[in-house]
Amino acid sequence: MSSVFGLNEFNQLVHVSEVTRGLACRCRCVQCREPIMARRGPVRGHHFAHASNLEACDSNHETLLHWYAKRLIVEAGVLVTPMTPEVADFLGLAESSGARMLRAMGTVQEEVHLGDIRPDLLVVTDDGIQVAIEVAFSSFCDATKAAAFEFKGLPALEIDLSGFSPEAFDPEAVRRAVIESVLLKRWVWPSAPSVSPFATRSAQVASPPAVAKTYLPEEKISFSGRWVSVRQFPSGDIAVKVVAWDPDLVSLVRSVAKAHGGRFNPQYKTWNIPRWAARTVRAKLNDKAQGLSIGMGPVS
Repeated sequence: MSSVFGLNEFNQLVHVSEVTRGLACRCRCVQCREPIMARRGPVRGHHFAHASNLEACDSNHETLLHWYAKRLIVEAGVLVTPMTPEVADFLGLAESSGARMLRAMGTVQEEVHLGDIRPDLLVVTDDGIQVAIEVAFSSFCDATKAAAFEFKGLPALEIDLSGFSPEAFDPEAVRRAVIESVLLKRWVWPSAPSVSPFATRSAQVASPPAVAKTYLPEEKISFSGRWVSVRQFPSGDIAVKVVAWDPDLVSLVRSVAKAHGGRFNPQYKTWNIPRWAARTVRAKLNDKAQGLSIGMGPVS
């Protein structure tokens, strides 16, 4: 089958309508990486074809659509979302304002394994909030997946792109749907109790235990007079920061954070740790503070 997607010279996924016609597009096949040309004929429509005239490689439109949405989010650095009272409450916002922009994505990861779930995208905002994003084309989040997000305490947003088939793909319309508009977006979790997907679950499917939200004050952990600050976000994630620069202490914190899914926020110079690893990271830092003197070897 012909594909409407290819990789440009910067290894970015692009739609055929976004590039120059013919070999001047300087694109490669997503599957085999062979050079491809952009064709825009009136009979077969816009598509990519192998420059060598090889038969087109098989491609999965839904998979490529996920990839394309990720590119849009990374490039924009922002994402406008609907804001419900349930989501506002979970994120610690004062009130629902109809829509909210999640700004400055610190990281955007694709297909991250989080135990028994694997969201299409996992983004971290400059506020340290982790949000799962599901890009839906032919399959949508069901009650079981919503329950898994609830169990993890991970807000999950679903974007319905089912209307953008290969034959009806408008890059600008897709960009608006992914970045600017809230019309095709819904929160899988948290959701209102009256319309919660759990209400329709079979009685034979046991609900996971409720996750208690405990918000702890800032904790300062002393390493021989040098401090590490640990602050907890309303979402349950924590931000770990070395208060005064110390290369050994920075290295220790980085090692612990990376081992537990932490992501560095260069703007605030913090390591943001997901809520399900927060207690473990706190415990490890306290344990190391008691048994190690940074730059001086083990405490005697």
